Amino acid sequence: MFKRIEVRNFRKHERFGIACRERNVLVGPNNAGKSSILDALRLFADVQRFATRRVPTLKSYEGFGVCAKYDVSNSEFSVTLENICRNYSDDYASIIISNDRGCKLHIDVNPNMPPEVYIEADMKVQRNNGFFSKCFPERVVVVPTLSPFEQSEKPNDPEYVRSVEFTRLAARNFRNIWRGKGADEFSQFRELVGMHWPGIDISQPELNGSYPPLLQMYYTENGIHREIYWSGFGFQAWLQMMTHFLRGGEDDVLVLDEPDVYLHADLQRRLFHIAKRRFQQIFVATHSAEIMNEANAMDVVLIKPGLVSGARITSDSGYRSAHALLGSSENADFARLARAKRVIAFEGNDRTIFKRFEQKLGSGGVLGDPDTLSIKIGGYEHWHRVDNLAWMFKEVFGLEAKIVALFDRDYRSDAEIEEFKEKLKASGVACWVLRRKEIENYLLEQGPLSRAIQKAAKRREIGLNDEDISSSLEALASEHMDDCLINVQS
Repeated sequence: MFKRIEVRNFRKHERFGIACRERNVLVGPNNAGKSSILDALRLFADVQRFATRRVPTLKSYEGFGVCAKYDVSNSEFSVTLENICRNYSDDYASIIISNDRGCKLHIDVNPNMPPEVYIEADMKVQRNNGFFSKCFPERVVVVPTLSPFEQSEKPNDPEYVRSVEFTRLAARNFRNIWRGKGADEFSQFRELVGMHWPGIDISQPELNGSYPPLLQMYYTENGIHREIYWSGFGFQAWLQMMTHFLRGGEDDVLVLDEPDVYLHADLQRRLFHIAKRRFQQIFVATHSAEIMNEANAMDVVLIKPGLVSGARITSDSGYRSAHALLGSSENADFARLARAKRVIAFEGNDRTIFKRFEQKLGSGGVLGDPDTLSIKIGGYEHWHRVDNLAWMFKEVFGLEAKIVALFDRDYRSDAEIEEFKEKLKASGVACWVLRRKEIENYLLEQGPLSRAIQKAAKRREIGLNDEDISSSLEALASEHMDDCLINVQS
């Protein structure tokens, strides 16, 4: 994974940095520099396409020593360079992208000078065309700017089609792109589209038999066949995004700029869930409150003028501030309250963990439903905060909402729990108390823990087997056993 992105003298930023996580949802006002961060990743992808086929040269850089240098030209970059230097300065715009292998890619760009592209790494430079991939095994999938399909599309030269497949010209060659792919890949595309847009079946492109011949591509919805040109732009955008998503896998990085421009709120949420399942790491710039609400704690990064680094949002007040910066004309909390059909009260930050469980089970869960309002209460001792919720929703807001409260068991007896649940039931609140001490205890399963630990160790090139992990887990459990038994016995 990428661990950090730094830019200097780049677009709007004099100096700016982001500490990266698996999910990075960039939010903030217009013209704050969100797309600039994605441009840095686009430049990385451009360098990657060039460098993985090239042998580096050796060059000494002050402060870094001898580095692997790649002789990239400005023509290789897909990003517009005219305004890449802040305030059109004569100095280089600099990008530094670091990963969890300890490697840093430096990209210094100026429209009027040859770029300087080199790798800073602890390992010895190898003069072969595999050195870049050894330092940066991450493959970046950039979804280009989307546009409507052409009404007609003639068969194009396959080499030309391949050259534009990942660019803003891809939409104009969409039928050609799929004409050039194999049956197995199209079958995956067809399955992906049908799975997440129910009732749709898409067919491979075909020549229409006219002269000169033209390509046509049909989809079926509710028994009616239509050419893709006659679909709405939202569906056209969806087909394009699914096409680009298929380029990536579970070890890859997705870069996606403002998908909310094209999609309905429900599709925005669906797209975000697909991205999380398909990619190891995602970077999404958005103005969508729906996508922001679907993100987990610490996934949302606030970017606004005056900051020198991306600020991770962790609190309810932070989310409210971010909603305000998205330009919403209404209070987000009251908007959610007004449409609530069900309310779920969680202890502390348990909602985040429940939401992750739900996301692993697939889309369509209750916490992802816009008609669900989740609220945070204190611990078990604050049960009275939900006692009057049913009355308040009905009498104050005029809403007939189903209300559920979820609590940790802690060390309470069965009799104590049953008495507690009956009190809330009398108030119109359905209550569920976990069978284990708290939600985190459901995660203490050796199989999933072992797989997660091995995956993290592999990224750091550390070898661990199941026996090593089992021994460590047993040692940790033994260390805390006496504290648990004391609480149970008391």
